[in-house]
Amino acid sequence: MFEVRKSIKRFRDNPAWTYRKRARDYLATCDDHGYPFSLGPDGARIDNLLQGAVQGQEVSLFHLLAWKRAGGPYQPNVAWPYSVAVLPLPRALPATAFTSNRLASSAREEKLPALNPATGPVRNLPDLGTHLVRHVTTDPDFAALINSYALERLMHDAKLGWRIEGNRMIGWTSGRKTYEDLLTITDTLTTIINGFPEQAWNWPGVM
Repeated sequence: MFEVRKSIKRFRDNPAWTYRKRARDYLATCDDHGYPFSLGPDGARIDNLLQGAVQGQEVSLFHLLAWKRAGGPYQPNVAWPYSVAVLPLPRALPATAFTSNRLASSAREEKLPALNPATGPVRNLPDLGTHLVRHVTTDPDFAALINSYALERLMHDAKLGWRIEGNRMIGWTSGRKTYEDLLTITDTLTTIINGFPEQAWNWPGVM
């Protein structure tokens, strides 16, 4: 925790980054019915929002507290911490979520949605790829197009989940990470995006 606090101070004091302790307005732009926001069915809060440019792309980095009741109706809410990076995409793509099994192995992830069903008919694809990653999408053909063993191995090693929300990618992992670690996650997400085949950027039917 001490290392995380020192990391926040380093980035907060860096004029290349814009820092906000709380960011309800930014949270309101995110679909709270998809990972990792849906992992807090009793509410979510963004802490320590940092916004700046990485390799010429505007990115947002933050910690997320996702509340879920610990037990029965008289039990207190427990805040599960996550670390999140949000990157822009060149265009909107089909709603799709890939989640490392190292993240999705607990009961709370299994019972809560990776994608908002309101985005369209959502399908789990248990036969796509390997046992390393779980796949959920509104467009199975698109998910199959962008998937690869290299992508899944990268996600597994990084203990990473991500989903496409319109024209941005939301990547996340469990726990409160340093912002140096979040930059590493940003690099991994950039590698994944750059690995999408050209056909993905010409995919029909997404506005």
